[in-house]
Order: sequence, then C-alpha cells, then structure tokens
Amino acid sequence: MKYIKKMTLMALLLGFTSFAITDNFEAWDIKPVDGSTALTFSIFDEVKVIQEKLGAHVEYWQHDVMGDNVVSYVIRFNTGAEWASFKDKLAQSEEFQSWISEYWSILGPNVLASYSLNNILDPSAEKNIWKDANVVHFSSWEALPGQGSDMIESMQKSIEISKKYDLDAFAYSSGLGQVFFVMAGESWSDLQKKLEKRNASKEWNQHWMNINENPSGTFIRAAYSVKVN
Repeated sequence: MKYIKKMTLMALLLGFTSFAITDNFEAWDIKPVDGSTALTFSIFDEVKVIQEKLGAHVEYWQHDVMGDNVVSYVIRFNTGAEWASFKDKLAQSEEFQSWISEYWSILGPNVLASYSLNNILDPSAEKNIWKDANVVHFSSWEALPGQGSDMIESMQKSIEISKKYDLDAFAYSSGLGQVFFVMAGESWSDLQKKLEKRNASKEWNQHWMNINENPSGTFIRAAYSVKVN
C-alpha cells in the first residue's frame, strides 16, 4: 500500500512537470527600488492594469525573508489553458512591451527571483482557494537524495492534519528542486490561533516527532508574508 501511495505521488509530480496546471502562480520577488515599497508598487500598478486586461489575476505581497524586506508581484491561474492564453496574449501586447522598455531597466536589477509554482497535492484546486488568505507563512524544503516522494507524502500528511483545525495549508513546486509548504490565514491572529490548536494536538506532535526522527528533506528558508492589495 505504501508503495502504491508513493507511485501515486510520483505520478502526480511527473504529470505536473508536464504542465498539468491547476492552481498555479507566477511571481517576481523584488528588492524595493531605492528601498521604497511605494515606488515599487507604483511600477507594479502600471503593468497590473495591462496584464489584468489580458485575463490575469494579480496580487502584491510583502514579506520578511530572514530579515530581508522583499515584495512579490504574483499572477494566479486556474488551469494550463488559462495560463497559456495569457502568455500568448502577453507576447503580442504592445502595451506590455512599452512597459518593459520604460521600467525594466529600473525594476530588473532588483529582481531577486522569478518562478512559476503549482499546487502539487490538490489537482482540483483553483486560484479562489486564496480568496480569504491575507497572510501566509511559508517554508521551503529540498528532498534528501532518493526521498522526494517521502517528503511529499510527509507534506500531504501535514496538510491533512492542518485542515482538521481549519488551517489552510498547501504545497507548491515547479516540479524540480525546492517544495514550498504554505499556511494561510485571514489575519495574523487567525493564523496564529489555528496554528496553536493544531500544534497542541496529539496527532500533530506525533507526526512532527516522526519527521524529526526520520527526515526526508532539508529546510532551506522561511518567511511570513502579507497581501497588500
């Protein structure tokens, strides 16, 4: 049974690296231009208008990554078809090319990372699962050699337990490298209250003890983020 479960998880991952996109987002992580979030968001505002006309759903997030202020420009999609349609339209958009010509020399040097991530454990998920999420805690993990399916299985268990306490939890990856474990709440108080309830449970403590005794992944980094638009 465990072998079958691992094969199912591996098939899920392989399918999703082939662009089996459900809940998906693209993002730029950016160091604020001249240290100013207001200036950076004003540049975002210019391109947001263009991209939303092409069918995008855009959000801005601000987070503290190991004490380093970072803002994110996030575009969400429901399906691979939605993502592909947006990409085709964007490539033909003269407005977007004009924005690139005017602003990328300012914004580009401040881009810390750009990426596309998919929800790997909920094939039916859509971007509206984030509609009540205003704050998140995320941690990124890298599987130990040969233990990728074990780490995903562990995250799946973490999500199952979290949902018993009304704590929204998700796992995202590009299909290679790091996997992001994300927990979301309507507010910091809401997130903390649900975390405390889950963390006090016998089931969570047993699961966490198993993780520590038999690790399948290496912790990379963590951050708290807040949605600002």
